[in-house]
Amino acid sequence: MKKNATIVYSIKRSFVKSDISILDALGFNVFEIQSKPDKRFLYFVLNRIKEKVKSILYISRSRFLISWFNDYHSFIPILFSKLFFKKSIIIVGGYDAIVDNKNKHGLFFKSGLRSFIAKMNYIMVSEVWVVHKSLENGCDLAKQKFNIISGVRSFTKKKTIVIKEINTGYDARFWNYAENSVKAGVLTAAFFSDKRVIDIKGLKGFNKLASFLPEINFTIVGESEISVIDFIDLEPNVEVIGVQSKTQMKKLYQKNKFYFQGSRLEGLPNSLCEAMLCGCVPIGSRVFGIPDAIGNTGILFDTNNDLEKISQFIKSDIGFENFKKARKRVVQNFDISIRTEKIKKRIL
Repeated sequence: MKKNATIVYSIKRSFVKSDISILDALGFNVFEIQSKPDKRFLYFVLNRIKEKVKSILYISRSRFLISWFNDYHSFIPILFSKLFFKKSIIIVGGYDAIVDNKNKHGLFFKSGLRSFIAKMNYIMVSEVWVVHKSLENGCDLAKQKFNIISGVRSFTKKKTIVIKEINTGYDARFWNYAENSVKAGVLTAAFFSDKRVIDIKGLKGFNKLASFLPEINFTIVGESEISVIDFIDLEPNVEVIGVQSKTQMKKLYQKNKFYFQGSRLEGLPNSLCEAMLCGCVPIGSRVFGIPDAIGNTGILFDTNNDLEKISQFIKSDIGFENFKKARKRVVQNFDISIRTEKIKKRIL
């Protein structure tokens, strides 16, 4: 007979689906509590009522609770896990452990009810899983370069809080490519629904890099709700396309030779790791989990002053061995099987 577990989340993204599959494979029947983000008062109240009802029904019968990200949706389930003497876990991905004052971004940017509840969650929860170690104590380089405050320990006074690094995992069987592929172009991807994301993900640097390489195609993926061209005077060789399906993203990764991750803040970037599994040579900024993902398989940079050096790297003799090296890096360090084993040790 299967044991029960409860998972709570706001949006059912790929990493949430992946963890549900992991728990199922480990022999758990998974109850789901979804609270879609909606700031309208009525929907906000209805979400909290739904969380209360489902917490009583599900958590009372579960071995533990997992919340993907810390926010309003975590509070009631974590509170009921305390009342029912159940283990509770928050998975921290980035937004819930940073403050970017320039972009007015991060769960703790404003002091108010939301940040108060988030701090209470960190006090009540049994343990926290961070997708990269920099989300525990913070990224010093991001603080020096961008004045970004980061790390769970920066936002809680609970000295005994248990924090474990459990990296996100990636399915190398799905994210793949033909080793004799002819690849060309430079790709970057995110969910560009807000002008702040343009700065957070380093799109101006991506566009400037394209100006050094007019003969190479550059592609921005994930435009949604805003038009990137309204905020950046794009180079002629830069194409922008909308949000893509998982299968469409795979084809784009397989087609492109380089993947650009120019973020000023991150956890462990999903798109970067997926792209590397599909043979993309990585280019990334030297903050948070990006250097650990890339290792020695691509090129790291500090500021936009390094873009000319990157352009020379792109024009250098990069080929099949580099594609294989990038893929091997993720398989060895961030395969889904590694995450499964780490989760198994924490919950069984």
